[in-house]
Amino acid sequence: MARRISARAKKIDTRTEEEQESSRKAWVTYGGPWGINIGGCLVAETAHVLLATTPASLALAALGLAGTGAALAKFINHMDHKAKRDRDVRYLHQVNAVATTAGVTLGTVVGLESGATMGAWMLAGSGLCIANHLWSALYKKGSGEKAGGKWAKLESEIGLAKHELKEAQSNGKGTVVAKIEAKDGATADEFARRIPAMTSALKLGNGRITHTVDDDDASLITMRVQVADLLKEGFAWPGPSAFGAGFGDMPINLGRYEDGETLKLNLPGILNDPQEVKGGENVEHCVAQGVNGAGKTVGNSIIVTEAATRTEVSVIVINCSKFMQDYGHVRHAADMVITNEKDARRFFKQMHTVIKARGEYLAAKGLAKWKPGCGLNFLLIIGEEAADFADGEAYSKVLRTLRSTGGWFLSSIQRATHDQMDTTARSNHPAGMAYGLSDGAEAQYVLPPEAIDAGAFPGWANRKPGYLYAAGMGIAEDRWAVTARTYNADRPTLAAAVTAGMNVRTPMDETTANAFGALWTNRTFYTTPLLEGDADGAGAFPQQPAAPAAPAADPASEYDADAGEDEEDEDVEIEIDPELLAKETEDLDEELRQILAADPEPGAYDHLSVETEIEAPADDAPVFQLPGLVPDSDRMSAEDTRAAIFARLDSWVREGKDSFEPKELSDLWMRVDLAGQRSWWNRLRAELLEDGVIAKDESEDGYGSYDLIRSPLADGGGK
Repeated sequence: MARRISARAKKIDTRTEEEQESSRKAWVTYGGPWGINIGGCLVAETAHVLLATTPASLALAALGLAGTGAALAKFINHMDHKAKRDRDVRYLHQVNAVATTAGVTLGTVVGLESGATMGAWMLAGSGLCIANHLWSALYKKGSGEKAGGKWAKLESEIGLAKHELKEAQSNGKGTVVAKIEAKDGATADEFARRIPAMTSALKLGNGRITHTVDDDDASLITMRVQVADLLKEGFAWPGPSAFGAGFGDMPINLGRYEDGETLKLNLPGILNDPQEVKGGENVEHCVAQGVNGAGKTVGNSIIVTEAATRTEVSVIVINCSKFMQDYGHVRHAADMVITNEKDARRFFKQMHTVIKARGEYLAAKGLAKWKPGCGLNFLLIIGEEAADFADGEAYSKVLRTLRSTGGWFLSSIQRATHDQMDTTARSNHPAGMAYGLSDGAEAQYVLPPEAIDAGAFPGWANRKPGYLYAAGMGIAEDRWAVTARTYNADRPTLAAAVTAGMNVRTPMDETTANAFGALWTNRTFYTTPLLEGDADGAGAFPQQPAAPAAPAADPASEYDADAGEDEEDEDVEIEIDPELLAKETEDLDEELRQILAADPEPGAYDHLSVETEIEAPADDAPVFQLPGLVPDSDRMSAEDTRAAIFARLDSWVREGKDSFEPKELSDLWMRVDLAGQRSWWNRLRAELLEDGVIAKDESEDGYGSYDLIRSPLADGGGK
């Protein structure tokens, strides 16, 4: 019986801990005002009864209550400001504090015995209680408190107790920016490690939460949450950002960020009107990385079109894979087109001469680097499918030295790994554009560590063409981890813009053109676009082909019985007759015996031995001497030999010959009247390599050959 009573008396609460805590808070929220109303009535009446007989004590008590109430109101206001509560909440707390103080003070002075005073107390108190109830039930918390409630839940779930949410604001475009302060020694790195868990808890995609750290205070963190993808529909290309303006006047527009801001690039470093980007900085070469179909070529085409509608800029496009397919519609934007690996290697070697000439020009004008109006065109070089040429030493050297002379290089590649691009060359690209990747972690090859740490993760492969992260090129650091998308630009529109820009473009400056030499004279360029529907898919042809086509082989005659059988003959096995081979060997031995029998001095030295002393030859005895490679009468001095070699190299340049083998000069350097002709030639060859006259042919089939870059007689050389 006792056991049954105990079981009945014991109540089992089936509510969760969170529900129980919510119930307790509800009792405080709704019962608290009524408790203060009734309790305050008892306190005021008791104080009045005790002090009414002593007027002085009553007056002092009234002053004390008023002062205490004022101090309490000020303290509550201070705490509200420190907690960054909304203004409406602060007003509510002040009204409650002042009303309670006034009621208790007046009740103590006049007492609550009469019906009038008691009625006034109950009426005013009940009104305040009901007002508080309505406030608690109907008031919509501001963004800060809503985030705070969600943040409190995240604190308990993923461990963010030491990172305090200060404020959160929405821009109305699907982006929430929150200010967070790390407390008690917590760090931004600890916060960054919890971003993946936070992303999962908020049911967002990878890369939707990013963060930046204040440069002056590492405890201040700005978290950016993109709750909606506003880039799905894309944005149409609005046209050239500054048609006819100088390339160094203002940035170019490439696309839009997910919060609606424009993605702007500062390519020349110095801008007269930098707008939102940084101006007056250095040129930052860029690697554009993304899988096939990620949208790199479209973005690059927009950059080319922007440049083709400005002045003081020349565009060079290198595409050894499929230039016409990628850039046919804007091909007339390029001042020089390079479409094969041999010309690409030659271009990078020739660039050393170009950079030197441009540097000397700027130095003569007292300039440390290129600036608008200096007289040189800015060189914008697009290197598509950079894996075709990114392993050469000349390529790395160009990246190191081009910036200050006014040039920007964009290396476009699918994977910027060490086997595709030299790591030293990759490090000379301070800027990066990370399009979609199969593994978003590979963005670390092109984006700065700050962008990766902030949460940049382009792991969408080619499912979102045109989406990218961009860093450097004047972009503010807090935008490096913000997703952007290039404009949607159709090929005819870009082609029309480039065609219109041909009326305002500045021709290549004379200094640079002369430094390029034959590479510029024999360059390939176009004056019309190649669009769908052009006759034969060819459109305009190169104005000056880079090299004449090799003569076609004569067709095989119908009477040529051996035509087309060479390859077959190589595989034919010849049968050897052993008897015939033995007879030929016997005949050869007989011929050797006859030669030995005809020896003019048989046995002439049979009397000599090791102990016998050999007599010295007579003074008039002939001396045996090997015949020289070059007759003495044909030998030349070192100066004359040098001049002859330089003259031949100069004639080759004029004839359009762009490579040679050392044996083609052996008839000259072997005539030098010195003991070590080969050593002399090796020293001269090293000098020509150092001066950039020649360069080693790094192609697979060019071992031992040299590219002829320029004439050694240029600029007074050879003297």
